Amino acid sequence: MGQQPDDTDLMLSIPTPEELGLTFKEDEQGDYWAIHQPTGMVQPFEPEDFPQIMELAGFPAADYPIESAALAVLLDAMRRGEACEQRLGGPVDARAEVHLSPNQMLASVVLHPPQGRGQDITSAALSKALQEAHVVRGLIDESLAELTSAATSQQLRTTGLPVCQIVAYGESAYDGEDAWLEPLIDEIMDRRPQMNDDGQVDFFELGDFPHVDADQALVRRHPPTQGKTGWTVTGKTIKGRNGKDITLSAKDETVRLAPDDHDLLLSSVAGMPVVHEKGALVEQVLKLEEVGLKSGHVRFDGSVFVKGNVNPGMKIEVTGDVKVGGLVEAAYIKAGGSIEIGGGVIGRKAKEERGKPLKDANESTTEAYLHAGVTVKARFIQEAKVKAAQEIIVQKQILHSKIKAGVKIHLLGKGAIVGGLAEANQFIDIGIAGAPANVQTHLRVGGTEDLKQESTKINHRLQQIEVQKSKLKELIAKIKQLRKPITEEKKQQIMQARNQLQAQENSLYDRLAKIQEDIKERQHARIHVRKTCFPGTLLEIDEAQFSPRNDLGKVTFFLRDGEVQMR
Repeated sequence: MGQQPDDTDLMLSIPTPEELGLTFKEDEQGDYWAIHQPTGMVQPFEPEDFPQIMELAGFPAADYPIESAALAVLLDAMRRGEACEQRLGGPVDARAEVHLSPNQMLASVVLHPPQGRGQDITSAALSKALQEAHVVRGLIDESLAELTSAATSQQLRTTGLPVCQIVAYGESAYDGEDAWLEPLIDEIMDRRPQMNDDGQVDFFELGDFPHVDADQALVRRHPPTQGKTGWTVTGKTIKGRNGKDITLSAKDETVRLAPDDHDLLLSSVAGMPVVHEKGALVEQVLKLEEVGLKSGHVRFDGSVFVKGNVNPGMKIEVTGDVKVGGLVEAAYIKAGGSIEIGGGVIGRKAKEERGKPLKDANESTTEAYLHAGVTVKARFIQEAKVKAAQEIIVQKQILHSKIKAGVKIHLLGKGAIVGGLAEANQFIDIGIAGAPANVQTHLRVGGTEDLKQESTKINHRLQQIEVQKSKLKELIAKIKQLRKPITEEKKQQIMQARNQLQAQENSLYDRLAKIQEDIKERQHARIHVRKTCFPGTLLEIDEAQFSPRNDLGKVTFFLRDGEVQMR
C-alpha cells in the first residue's frame, strides 16, 4: 500500500509565489497586500491552497487571515492575466457586542475573537461597549474579569469562535400580596366524591356538609404585604405595588371577632359555616341523612341539608336554602332561598300540552316539583317542574320538563334543553336547543302576560279605592251637615280609614310604575344558543314566535319591531 503524502509533499505540489508572479507586503496599519505581475505561465491551483502559498512567502494564515471577498477579486485578476495590487485583509481587534433582554432586566456580552494580529479585548474597551449600551447597574464583576482574562483571550484565538457571557442582572420589582382570608373550616365547595371501603370512588357520596360549634375559628385574615422596588440594568426604577387591605368584620350575630385577635373570626352559634369575600357567617341548619319514610315531611324555619336522596312522595318546605347531595325523585321542595341538587331531578312522565304555562306550586307529590325564592342549581332535570324567582342553572341537560325563571336560565357548556317548556323573563343561555329528531321544544322569554294581568287587577283595585274614598267623603260631609258632635274614637276611625286608603292608593300607583318598567325591560329579552338550534324548537319572545326550518349554529334571538330576529 502507498503512503499518504505528508505536509511537505503537499507544499511541494503547490506553485510558489514566484511561479505565480505574486509578492506580499504589510503596510503601516497592519493591512497586508498581494501584488500580482503576470509571468505568462499558467500555474493551476485551488483557492483553498492560497494560505499555503502565502505561508511560502512568509505570511502564515494564523497571523494574516484572508478576507474571502478580497481573495475572489485577486484570483479573478490572475485568471485574466491582469496585473493588480489587492488588499487581502488586516488585523481585527476582539469586539464586544452587548445585548439587552426586552425588559432590560438582563445584559449579556458576545465577545468576538480577534483576527490576525488584532488586539485582545481590554477592560477599557469592554467598559466602553457597556456604557454605549447604557448598562450601568447590576454588573457582575466576576463575569467582566473572566471576559478580559488571558484564558478567554487564548480560547478566542484558538477556537476562532465567539464567547457569550451574562454580565448584568436587574432587580425585579415585586407587588405586595393583597390581604386575604384563610378559611379554617371545610366549605360546601370543598366537597368531593369520596372513596368507599372497596377503594371505589362513589360519585354520589360527596362527604358530609360542614358544621361548626359555637366559639369555633372560622376565618383568619392575613394582612397585606409591602411591594418591593426594583431596577433595570439601564438604571430605570421599577415600582412595586403595595398589597390591598380588606377589613374583617362580623356580618351578623352568628359570628364575632376574637377578643384578643381581631384577625380571627369565631362562630357565635352552632350551624353551617358559609365563607364569603368579607368573612363568614353561620347558618342555622337542619341536617338529615335522607328524606323518606323515616324522616317524614320536612317543614323547617331555616335551611335544610340532605346528605342523600329525597325519595318519591316526600315534601320539604323551608324558609332558607335546601341543599341535597343526591337525587330528588318525584318529590316536592319549596325554599324561601336557593335550592341546590348535587345529583339531578327526576320526575314522572306527565301528559302536558306543549307551551302550557307553568302554574304556581301546589302540594302534589306525584311529580318532581321545585320552587325556589332565589336560585335553583342541579346537575340535570328530567320530566319535572321547576320555578325560581331569579336563576335556574343546570350543568348537563333539561329533558321534557317545565321550568320558569324570574330572570335567567343558564346551561353550562354544551348543556341542552330537549322537549318541554323553558321560560325566563330576561335571558335563556344554553348550548343546544332541541334535538336532531325534531323534538318539540319551547323556549320563551320576555312574556308580559302576567304583568298585564296584574296591571288590570291593580286598576280594578284603584277603582274600588276611589269608590271607598267617595263614600268616606260623603260620610264626613253628612256629619258636618248634621252638626252633631262625634266621639274622639269615631273621629280617629274616620282619619285612620282615610289614611289607609291613601297609603294603599300610593302603593298601587308605585307598583303600576314598576310594572311598566318591567314590561319595557322584557322587550330586550333574548335567547342565546351557543352551539346548535334544531328544527322543532319554538322560540317565543313576548307574543312573537319563530321556529327554524334548518339547523342553526351559534345564534341569538331577540325582538325587533314585533318580530323575532336573529344574529
